Amino acid sequence: MHKTAALITATLLAGRGAEALPMTPLANPNPVPAYCPFTQTKFLPFYNSGNKEWTDAPTLSISVNGIPLIATMDTGSTGIVIDSKYGFNTTYLTSKCTIGHVFYTSSHWLQEGYWCDTDVNVGGVVTSALALIRTNEVCCPAFSDSNENHRCPTADREKACVCKGTCTSAASQSALTRRATGDEDEDEEDGEDIATIEARQTTTVGKAYMGIGFARGNPPTHNLFMNIKSIDGVSVVDSSKFRTGYVINSTGVWLGITKANTAGFKAVKLNLREGSTESRDWGEPPCDVQINNGTWATGTFLADTGIPNAYVKGDVSHKEGNEITIRIPNPSTPFGEVGFLSVPKAKSGTIGTNNPVQPTWVGTRSILGVNTGRKFYNGYDLYFDGDGGYFGLRKKSN
Repeated sequence: MHKTAALITATLLAGRGAEALPMTPLANPNPVPAYCPFTQTKFLPFYNSGNKEWTDAPTLSISVNGIPLIATMDTGSTGIVIDSKYGFNTTYLTSKCTIGHVFYTSSHWLQEGYWCDTDVNVGGVVTSALALIRTNEVCCPAFSDSNENHRCPTADREKACVCKGTCTSAASQSALTRRATGDEDEDEEDGEDIATIEARQTTTVGKAYMGIGFARGNPPTHNLFMNIKSIDGVSVVDSSKFRTGYVINSTGVWLGITKANTAGFKAVKLNLREGSTESRDWGEPPCDVQINNGTWATGTFLADTGIPNAYVKGDVSHKEGNEITIRIPNPSTPFGEVGFLSVPKAKSGTIGTNNPVQPTWVGTRSILGVNTGRKFYNGYDLYFDGDGGYFGLRKKSN
């Protein structure tokens, strides 16, 4: 690994082997790895393909136990939540699965269920993950994650409106609705981004919530897009032609990284998530945030398909009308840059509406950096190399 100072080489962990980066001139600081050997891939069109401006969260057609469902595809969480009525009886859950839960500390909603290894067919792609099979949702203000039974004590069960403190129609929405409408508070440090929320749908087809993001708290074993078994009946296990990862554009998602579907991207190498011992548990990409031409603050970046709003934390607090600029991965050599205005929640959707990447409103993030929300995808396509740990963006031509 030592040619000349004018050339860069690197070694990647390939999908099931090793693949080297090409020798790339130093003039290109953000090269995409050489994906020439990898040809197994599948394009999955979004079920709500008519949504061209990322007004709603993207959805995909899936099937579980032979039952067709519509799943929200969320990059802001990791894990799939499926209601037990879709082919999971009590005997199966208690004998084959492990009792579990997901709890939202800010809203006090508890998802009660079981962790089960579950196969899911996503448009001909068979994949598997440790899924939460939900048996119940309950408002549980005094719940503690230290509870060994993963259930809300009967005496602590409250009315739904207690979880929000009022009984207005918006307040009585369950946790399964609020994130899709952008009303769920971001609370990354408490693991609030674990996917347990159904998206808004007008169809009578059953629903699920599928978190395919990385660095969201849950390990890769929970991520369907990191555990693909076969594509159109052809196994990818131990295949030298398959590279774990995805490319998201405005009409759908490519599963399986190739040279063709990453053309035009620029990328940055990711570090493993802090504290993780798993080889593919990657951390968030870096970015810098500037408020009103002030000092650049270095943090992390998330383009969250699950919400229409954004969360930002820079060197100073932002307020209504402030200009917010994001550069990825850094201010000096960015391959991604967006700007939008700070909008209070009370004025959601009324400011900066001529800007396609403008979030509906902008809250304050708990850590330095930005969660752009899904409007970011009006300006950029995104790719994630799950095997090698690369994150890339490609600016849209229109």
